[in-house]
Amino acid sequence: MRMKKMIPILLVAAAVALCGCSKSTLSNPVNKESITEKSANVEHRKVRIATGGTGEPYSLLSSDGKDWTGIDAEMWSEISKRTGWEIEFKQAEFSSLFGELDAGRIDVAANCFATTKARMEKYITSHPYYGDAQCVIVNEDQSDINTLEELKGITIGVTQGQASQVSVEKLADTYQWNVVVYETSDTGYQDLYLKRINAMATTDSLVHKYEKSQNMKFHILDNRLLANNVAYYFQQNDKGQELCNEVNQVLDEMMKDGTTSKIITKWMYSDMTKMIRD
Repeated sequence: MRMKKMIPILLVAAAVALCGCSKSTLSNPVNKESITEKSANVEHRKVRIATGGTGEPYSLLSSDGKDWTGIDAEMWSEISKRTGWEIEFKQAEFSSLFGELDAGRIDVAANCFATTKARMEKYITSHPYYGDAQCVIVNEDQSDINTLEELKGITIGVTQGQASQVSVEKLADTYQWNVVVYETSDTGYQDLYLKRINAMATTDSLVHKYEKSQNMKFHILDNRLLANNVAYYFQQNDKGQELCNEVNQVLDEMMKDGTTSKIITKWMYSDMTKMIRD
């Protein structure tokens, strides 16, 4: 008889314990919200990115296409961590990269692209994640040259697809320049170093990179071309706008907590987030 009385008491205790656990779980909105957000994000979407992938510090894809390094690789790795998105990247020639976006075969064009007027009119642009200045360089033994006027009638190189290409081609008639367009910056820098061309239109970031990594030394003219913000590009439609809005939220967080600054400083040798212009 004594054993029979104890059974209901144990059942009541177990029920109370279960109720207590259930109440504790439901009263923790942070955990519930995190799980919900994570599930929604992971259930979500695959984001397709096209990049030139030809060289660091911007973007470099390995020969087998499996490894992605450089600024944009680390930026999108962080974006993926914070959203749960699956990132699918592919390589495209600069001449056809935006065509991939036009055709809807990708969702984002990412190769540390400057925000030119023409691009911003045709595509939706993310918030900038750093700023870069367009410049003209000559070899170190011409360090007395500091203005474009002193480069009249010379041969100047520029990398295809860079914002500086637009600037140089606009100024070509004024300064009687013979413009040589290179598929990769590496080739242009080598030609300048070997004095096959007289000058190269490029960016501050690339100058710093080549001087440190390739043991080269160049002189940057005081007379700059332009300063450009750097951003990501999306299709000009509702889908593109929606994705851009979500990316902007993450970019703002990364800028605020210093993550972007660390990534840019690692690859550019200086914090070029401070060069973003309004």
